[in-house]
Amino acid sequence: MIKIIPREQIKHLEWNTNNPLPANSSNTTNTVPIQNFLNQEVSLDAILTGTPFYDSKISVALQQALEYATPDGYIATMPELISAKIKADKSHDFWQKWYSAHTEENIGIDKKGRFYSKDEPVLVVVNGGGILTPERITKAYEDELIGGSAKYSDNEFDDLLDGKLPNGVTIPLYRFEEINAGKSGLPHQFGIVMPYSLAQGTSSGYHKKDGFTTNPLVIARAGGIENLEAYYELAKDSVGDVGNHHVYDGRDASTPQGRLLYLLNYYSGLYGNNNLDVSGRFVGVAPEAHGAKK
Repeated sequence: MIKIIPREQIKHLEWNTNNPLPANSSNTTNTVPIQNFLNQEVSLDAILTGTPFYDSKISVALQQALEYATPDGYIATMPELISAKIKADKSHDFWQKWYSAHTEENIGIDKKGRFYSKDEPVLVVVNGGGILTPERITKAYEDELIGGSAKYSDNEFDDLLDGKLPNGVTIPLYRFEEINAGKSGLPHQFGIVMPYSLAQGTSSGYHKKDGFTTNPLVIARAGGIENLEAYYELAKDSVGDVGNHHVYDGRDASTPQGRLLYLLNYYSGLYGNNNLDVSGRFVGVAPEAHGAKK
């Protein structure tokens, strides 16, 4: 039987003037560092007490979060949200509400064979900001979305595979095999490249423990294997299901494109099915919250 995500858990797909900002929760004092951002440690406390930014347009929500964080702060990524969520009490908003992650998934062709074979389709998961800035999302609306995703130029995707972002920043990229082998100490902003066929071969929907914790797309989205078992145990429903949803079955990667990821509430899990023209809710962390020096 196909399990349907309850409307309550994905009603952010609809315009809702009454959808409020989630309240902050301060019921934890855990400060274990989970990532390095530049030369600063990203702590669980900073994320768990971070400020949420909601808007019916994801580009606006992202812009508001970026303005709040400033260049010395940051917006929580999928790996960081998962890491914080497993430390949070079940009453925390991270369990009660869905959140947008500052993590994007991009597909296209690796024409030079930088990571795998020449001309092989690849999927690139980028954490901490990549191609999809608020301005680029707005341009994607103007250019018209392709299957709900932003359509990239060949040059944009080629540059991404070299680790080059439109703002001039260069980020490290890792092959999926490195991540799957347990690579740790990853920065806040980084990318993971995997064969597109590997992502396509994963089933979109709900999974039992082995199907979730060993799922290549789940591992890439979570930034590694470290927190998957703990997250699964906390998120699973009464029959042991946790979701991992994607749009890649039958989708052609010859036109480079990208979209943003969500971490849903309850057992609905990791969600990549949202079109780019829906609402967003990001968690922003200001510089003073993680001790950044101006």
